[in-house]
Amino acid sequence: MVRGARTAVAIGGAVAGLVITVIAGPGEAAAAPVGKVDAGVPFSSVVYGSGCRYDLTVPVDATGRVTFWEREQGGPERFIGAAPADGAIATIRWVPRDPGDRQLYAKQGGVTGPKVLMRVHQGYGSGWACFAL
Repeated sequence: MVRGARTAVAIGGAVAGLVITVIAGPGEAAAAPVGKVDAGVPFSSVVYGSGCRYDLTVPVDATGRVTFWEREQGGPERFIGAAPADGAIATIRWVPRDPGDRQLYAKQGGVTGPKVLMRVHQGYGSGWACFAL
């Protein structure tokens, strides 16, 4: 009977592990941004404009919620927004508030992706018809 009990415990452990994997979802524990946040090429080709709209994208390695963040040099991080990963990309809209240098990055599954520096100058115009000098 000891042998049968060991087999039952081993099978029970395997089933419990499978249930935990299914509940947590595939790759959730290892989910992470795998590249830098990209805002595309600004209209002025050099800097981004305050008040202008940009689509931020980031490549990710798992499905699920991705959060986007910005931080001024030496300042606290600021939540920009969140989006579900669609395929291997997550996308949100970003409107820089004020001129200055910003670090942009994404987080997923408790992992922070690489940071990228964006230079923001005064924007002229609005929305997509906006530029910065």
